[in-house]
Amino acid sequence: MGTQLRVLIVEDSENDALLVVRELRRGGYDPVFERVDTAEAMREALEKKTWDVIIADYIMPHFSGLEALRVLQRGGLDLPFIIISGRIGEDIAVDAMRAGAHDYIIKGNLTRLIPAIEREMHEAEVRRERKRALEELRESEARYRNLVDELEMRVEERTAELAQRTEDLARSNAELEQFAYVASHDLQEPLRMISGFTQILARRYKGKLDKSADEYIAYIVDGAARMQRMIEDLLAYSRVGTQGKSFEHINLEAVFDQAVTNLRVAIEKNGGAMTHDFLPTVMADDSQMVQLFQNLISNGIKFRGEEVQHVHISARIKENGIYSGFFRFV
Repeated sequence: MGTQLRVLIVEDSENDALLVVRELRRGGYDPVFERVDTAEAMREALEKKTWDVIIADYIMPHFSGLEALRVLQRGGLDLPFIIISGRIGEDIAVDAMRAGAHDYIIKGNLTRLIPAIEREMHEAEVRRERKRALEELRESEARYRNLVDELEMRVEERTAELAQRTEDLARSNAELEQFAYVASHDLQEPLRMISGFTQILARRYKGKLDKSADEYIAYIVDGAARMQRMIEDLLAYSRVGTQGKSFEHINLEAVFDQAVTNLRVAIEKNGGAMTHDFLPTVMADDSQMVQLFQNLISNGIKFRGEEVQHVHISARIKENGIYSGFFRFV
């Protein structure tokens, strides 16, 4: 049993069709064939079945090989189309090839039929593979185009979102500057009064009261001065245009001492112990670092159980020469 080959034979002569079938079998094929000799019969055969090759006689009483070729082309099918004829001139054969026929064979030389079929079936498969590849490429391009469109849409959305956030930030900065303006007038004035009257109290009554009173007055004067500096630093930092003070070399030992001094009353009241290892010099804003240490120590004192709180601070180089600080509450 040979290789199955589905052949549509366009031929008015049944005997000539059988000669073609016999040649196919001699070439090792098991042909499944149908013979047609009109355009209607050919269209019906193409619609109902799948074919591997079409072999058409060039001249028939009511049909022709070129008409059969046009039927195939109008159907949009890409199948090997081979013309055979008992008599055909070279000019006619060339015209048939130009019209789209893949080969022509003289009936008296059917030995060329098998090589022609195999060659054209291979070429047809190559064309189909190329067509499939092109279709896949178009689909891939469409997918990537959709992806690009989606990404562009997302970029536009993110850009709009960023613009909105920028607008919100600008509005927030304006409100922050307004707050700074209000704070500079409404907060500093009462503090200046407290500081002024406390300084008067210190000058007039220093040494006239007991030692504790002089110490407490000194605490008030010093605390008012620190509060004034904190407000000024806060206002400077709140003004986004100035971005606070420039960083400089700050000794964290001094920062620790200042934070503990600011919290002296709270520490003495709660009986907490403050210790630290060696603390390095870093690039920072001194007022912000004091505030940072003060907040952390204050939280350690406030949020505790019944036991006395011990706050220990240490620092070490973590990566790339950068110090990493640790606050331990025990």
